[in-house]
Amino acid sequence: MIKEYGKLTAGQFHEFIGAVPGLLEMLRGMNEQLASTSAVKFDSVMPGDYGLYSYVYEMPFAQHLSFVVVGLNRMDEVKAMAASPDPQQAVLNLMRDRDAVDDREQHPDFDDEDIVTLAYSLGRTIQSMATYGRSISSLLQDVRENNNHDSLFKAIRMDRAVIGCPTAMKSIARAQIRGNKAFFKSLRSALAGPSKKEWAGLDQMRYAFVMLREMGLNDLSEAALEELMVDKLQVYKAPKGDARKNLRAHYRQSRKIKTI
Repeated sequence: MIKEYGKLTAGQFHEFIGAVPGLLEMLRGMNEQLASTSAVKFDSVMPGDYGLYSYVYEMPFAQHLSFVVVGLNRMDEVKAMAASPDPQQAVLNLMRDRDAVDDREQHPDFDDEDIVTLAYSLGRTIQSMATYGRSISSLLQDVRENNNHDSLFKAIRMDRAVIGCPTAMKSIARAQIRGNKAFFKSLRSALAGPSKKEWAGLDQMRYAFVMLREMGLNDLSEAALEELMVDKLQVYKAPKGDARKNLRAHYRQSRKIKTI
């Protein structure tokens, strides 16, 4: 099978991107359910030090994801899909037929708190990819390597528990000692969470750029990029004549990001 876009055919790419709104809606539903759970029930499941879960954001995203897979006891399924003739199609087949996924106990080395916090943190980083085109792990990597406070504040907007990460605490301690009032003004704003502007409209396009980057497709022409985003994936609309210019800017920015 000829795959026009690295590991994906145009149809597979379209199907993956088409699943993004449903995935984000499912995550919002999970967040609402956790928030509305009674305190008694919540504390019965989460009696320990679950507040320390933000350590996963210090890991690369792939390691974070692997923890979730192992915790949910799904490693055999992942290995089977990876070994199939077309792993990407195997993933799509699983997404199409969720009812065929069997129920199973979590891995015995993971307790209920582990599973809840791993699933929650994965959900927050998936939302980060939709909002900023990169995971929370990637944002914190940018803080460590480049002292980029903008990335720190983006990470905190996605999950306030990031404030407990060693990377965040180092920046906060330095700002405290230095008397950096501007830093704490921005931190206070970040603790308010994402703005409506940040949530609006371009989730699928940002995921498409993440996928292009991860497949190593960093040299698409402006015409090919417009054909993919506007015609095939239908994730971007712009006034006539502006699409190529705007997509080029998004593409250029995405290519600067080192990791997912």
